[in-house]
This record gives sequence, C-alpha cells and structure tokens, in this order.
Amino acid sequence: MSTELSNSPEKRKQLQQLFVRGNEQMAKGGYEYADKIYFTECVLQDPGNPTYAQTFLANLKKKFGGKKKTLGSIFAAGKKMIIDARKPESVFKVGIDALKSNPWDIESLISTGKACESLGCLESAIVYFQAAVDVDPNHIGANTACCTALREAADYDGALVCAHRILKRQPNNFDIQKMLTNISAERTIHRGKYAHGEPQLVETAVVPDDEEVMGQTLTVEEQIERRIAKDPQDTANYVELARWYSKQSDFAKAEECYVRAVAVSNDTPEMVEGLLEAQKKRLRSESLRLKEEYEKTMQEELKSVFLSTRSQYEEKSIELAQYRIKHHPEHAGYRYEYGVMLQKRGRVKEAIAEFQITKSEPSRKGDCLLALGQCFQMIKQYKLAMTHYHEAVQSLEEGDSKKKALYSATKLALALEDYDVAESYGHQLAAIDFAYRDLGDILEQIPQHR
Repeated sequence: MSTELSNSPEKRKQLQQLFVRGNEQMAKGGYEYADKIYFTECVLQDPGNPTYAQTFLANLKKKFGGKKKTLGSIFAAGKKMIIDARKPESVFKVGIDALKSNPWDIESLISTGKACESLGCLESAIVYFQAAVDVDPNHIGANTACCTALREAADYDGALVCAHRILKRQPNNFDIQKMLTNISAERTIHRGKYAHGEPQLVETAVVPDDEEVMGQTLTVEEQIERRIAKDPQDTANYVELARWYSKQSDFAKAEECYVRAVAVSNDTPEMVEGLLEAQKKRLRSESLRLKEEYEKTMQEELKSVFLSTRSQYEEKSIELAQYRIKHHPEHAGYRYEYGVMLQKRGRVKEAIAEFQITKSEPSRKGDCLLALGQCFQMIKQYKLAMTHYHEAVQSLEEGDSKKKALYSATKLALALEDYDVAESYGHQLAAIDFAYRDLGDILEQIPQHR
C-alpha cells in the first residue's frame, strides 16, 4: 500500500469512481461485492479519506447483518508480533484485513486507527477509534486513543466525553484528572481566544447511524438516551447528547441535558460549568434572533425583549467567568477573559485588578499590558496609560495586538503634545502597516501641531 497514490488527482478520481460504484452495490444489498471490489481498495489506497473509512465499516456491518461478532482479535491473539510496528502501512493493511472478518473487533479498530495516526491521517484515525468506542463505550483503551486524537483535532468537547468515561472507570487516576483540566483549558483558549466571538469547533460524529431496534434505525438522540437509560450516572452521555443538540443549534435542549448531568453528578464543577456555558449559548442565540426580528419589524415590544435578553446574556457571561476563576484560580486565561468583559462594561477598576494579576503569565503579558493601558486611559491616568502602552509594544510580537498598542500610543502621545513620541510610535506602525486606520492622517498632523 502506498499513501502517495492518493495524492494523484487521477488516482483520486479513479478511487472516487470505485467509491460511487460501491455505494450503488451497497444500496442493492451487494455488501460482499461492494467490500471485495470497491471499498477495501478505496481505504487501502487512500487511508486519509475519512468518508471511505466510515463507509467501509458501515458496509461490513451490513454485510454481517448488523450482528456484533465475538470472534477473537487478530491483534489480541498475539499475531501482531509478526507485524513490523515501524511500518504503519503494514499495520494498517493487517488491521483492514482483520476488520473485514469482524468490524466490531476493538483491538483491530484501535490498531488501525493508530496506524492512520502514524501515516498522518488524523480524521480517519478518529473514525476507527470512535468505532471502537461505539462497540464498548467503557473500553479504556478505545476511549484513551479517541480522546487523544480528538484533542489533537481540537474537538475538545468530544475529548472530554471520552476522558469522563475513563475517569468513571478509574476515579483515582491522577493523570486523567489532570488531562481533564488541561483539555478544559485548551477548549477555552480555542473558543474565540476569549474575546473574539463564539467558537467554531471541529465536530466529529460520536454515534453510529446504523444502530437499530426492531428493524427501525434509531436517531442519534434515541441512541444516546438508550445509553443514559442503561447507566443514568454516566455524565459523559449527557454531555454527548448536549453536544449533539448544540450542533443542531438547539441550545435549549442542550441546556436541559446539562441540568440532568448536574443533578446526577451532585453539582460537580465540570458539569455546572457546562450548564452555565449552555445557558450562555442559549441566551446569545435568543438575543441574536430577537435583534434580527426587531430590525425587520421595528416593534418596540421586541426591542424591550431583545434588550432584556441581551442583558441576561451579559450577566450569564460574567457568572460563567466568575465561576471559572473560582474553580481555576491559577488559570490566567479565565482571568483575562473576565477582565475583558469588565472592561467592555465600564467596570474599569475591577478590570485593572484582573489584568494586573494575569500579566504575570508570559503568554498573556503583552495583551494584558495593552488592556491596562486602555483602562488607565479610560480613567484619565494618562502617564500610566502611556507607560503600559510602551511596555506592551516591547512585549508583543508583530500582529494585530502590537498594531493596536502602537496606534494607541501614537494617538495618546499626540493628545499629550509629546510629538517626538507620537512620531516614533507612528513610524513604527507605518513600517508594519501604513494603511492602519487613520494613521496616514495622524502622521500628517504631527508636523502641523509642532
């Protein structure tokens, strides 16, 4: 097998044609033929295509009538000893061959997924890992592999679901507890970098769509609710269902899932935080909808409801930020996020306190110094503001924040009639981006003021 073949446009076209024909056979019930002639070739020649991997497994399950097989695993039986682990192509081929005999073989699914990871095919790896989790949602190895891959793919919600399942089986595992905290932190960083809008998360299917009861295909909600009914104390299932509803933009139902999770977990911080975040998303969605309706109709009643909902959203954002700080006092990112919220709401002195704490974190130092400069300028402490702008310029790497710091320093120095400083900062900014805002006009004004 050569992964390079899939990089050829002509080869990809050929594989896509095979894939289409395989789907035609699958639709006719020719699962055996689709497997032998089409789908196996597709996955072997292009292991990085997650659609091929998903369809390959789905067809095999149909081939065996949807009945989970209990045959021994080629990997679990010790036969993996003959495979050269240094050659992921070899491991991948053996895994595919094993899955053709038993697509519910957890060890083969995990090994095939790890081979995909080694080949740089992360999306496909997640398909195989998730398939292993679907076979046994409580399997430690499957959840560990899936958690790691989802985390790498920035699907932090999915990674947390897997981590919670592991923690349920190993409640005293310190490494898992630490990993949960780290993933939660990474999720927050990923979500808009704290002050730049709502996140656009990578979403991964977490439930197979071919699970059936009495010959009827279950919906995703029904499948997860079945898991909840079997084990009401497993909060990972509530989180998984909430993720699904959020993906459908049904934030009210996502909130209900977290309400249930909080109840069964006895108010664990992770679940309470999830509930607050779900409430925040619902209020934001409602606020945007009401704003759009008001702008269309200009009805005063709608305006009043919109303003009330927006106010609730802002308060919920504050509540969530405060809760995070309470339970993660050393987390600089949460404090920075809270400081930005306070600054926007005019609570400047409170914001200054948060930024002063957070600036000790190297990764946040430059942004905090810039924010402090803005805050001091808002309360007319101009010398302090200029000092912090200067420090921000020295600390920040070239980018939007540094441009903003240089621009703010230029404007303030001009207002303070410190023309040499204004000119110096203005020229530094011009060297980076002369078209930044009204910089050209400002540079023309400085000689005139002199």
